[in-house]
Amino acid sequence: MDINPFNLLQIPVEITELALVLAHPKDVARFAQTCRAARALVYDSRDQHLWRRMFLAHPFDDPRMNSLGSVSPDALSYDWKSELQRRVSAADIIRKCGDTDPLVRTAALQTLVSVIMNAPPVITDDRSQSKSLSWIMEVIDDGALFRVENHTEEEVQLTARLRCYLGFFDEDKVGRPSAELRTVARCFVYDLRNYSSSNRWGPYIRDNSRRVNWKHVEAIITVVYLNLVHLGGMWQDTRPPLGVEATRAYSAPGSLHRDPRDWAGVEGCWRRYVCFMDYRDLFAFNFSTTTDVGPYDPSFFEDVDFNEAVRLIELRLRVTNYTNTPSTYPKIEFTGLSRGANGQEAKVRGSVSMGDDGVVRWRFRWKSSIYDGHSQWSSEGIQIGCVGSAAGIVGTWTGAQHEDGEPAGPFWLWKVNDDHPTHV
Repeated sequence: MDINPFNLLQIPVEITELALVLAHPKDVARFAQTCRAARALVYDSRDQHLWRRMFLAHPFDDPRMNSLGSVSPDALSYDWKSELQRRVSAADIIRKCGDTDPLVRTAALQTLVSVIMNAPPVITDDRSQSKSLSWIMEVIDDGALFRVENHTEEEVQLTARLRCYLGFFDEDKVGRPSAELRTVARCFVYDLRNYSSSNRWGPYIRDNSRRVNWKHVEAIITVVYLNLVHLGGMWQDTRPPLGVEATRAYSAPGSLHRDPRDWAGVEGCWRRYVCFMDYRDLFAFNFSTTTDVGPYDPSFFEDVDFNEAVRLIELRLRVTNYTNTPSTYPKIEFTGLSRGANGQEAKVRGSVSMGDDGVVRWRFRWKSSIYDGHSQWSSEGIQIGCVGSAAGIVGTWTGAQHEDGEPAGPFWLWKVNDDHPTHV
């Protein structure tokens, strides 16, 4: 039945606010349109007490905890009203994704990315699910958003980024056969034109900016993930975590017991999958001049005789230096030792730093004794999600000298418990 706002406003304000907190934010907005007194109660309060209660009851996680597990210095100035309105609006836009203006849809995608990147860190062994991330999954629902045609490059990048976070890499979610998905991703990952000094031979935009190219990152994850699916039961107990909960800060094993200075969670035991083509196939795909199959032809990967190798590498890393800077995230340098399933060992050194966009960057150099102590390979990767995420790091490996025609391929690196089963 209809509620007379004047009668409602005659009861104590605390009771009225409690009723509003239990309502949907869009219904609260309609209530505010009924009279001046209702509007004043909703929008003209001296503080945002009502909007804070509505935000937390929606439900969303309390955003006042930062990625280091402490109260953010911006907690007192958090704009509860604007953020709740932004999220509710984004949900409406995403659910009717095919009928909205691309710029409006871009703003909604930015909101979803922001919610994921600002989800609360894992700071206890409780590991209860994030309310905000559960809301994300409800909004995305069956993945229909990702089957909408993208109209701008920013929309393309944001959609790819969300797929990387949400783990939508199978045909049920994307709406395309997995064989087709893998072919498209392989064409991108093994195209040597996508590796140069302009993107540091990594998954970055080729404009010297070191901005993440999420299309490249998505292609990497698709190749590695579908290759692992193809492996079946091999190394079944050793798989990188996938899904939005794995993107949370410090969800990786051992994060709760790390040295506080090790903000990236470097030290510990890691696993790494590396994929690569036989160099003759890689050369043929990139430089073939035959009349039947020219360079960069997708049909190259559809040949029944085509094979792509997958190798499991085990690593242990330790920090060697923390850069003495006032930054919350100073650059960390590290070394380590890697071992392959064939028993071959290599020394590893590298660094990790925080990008201006809040995405963590990792760099590696690999040095094997059989190459006279010279670095043989280098790798560039980015953290999937927040600092110390269980999803780990994905990126590209290339020859350390970066000479023309040198091979390249994808990798996925993630942290495991010290007692994780070994396959070496």
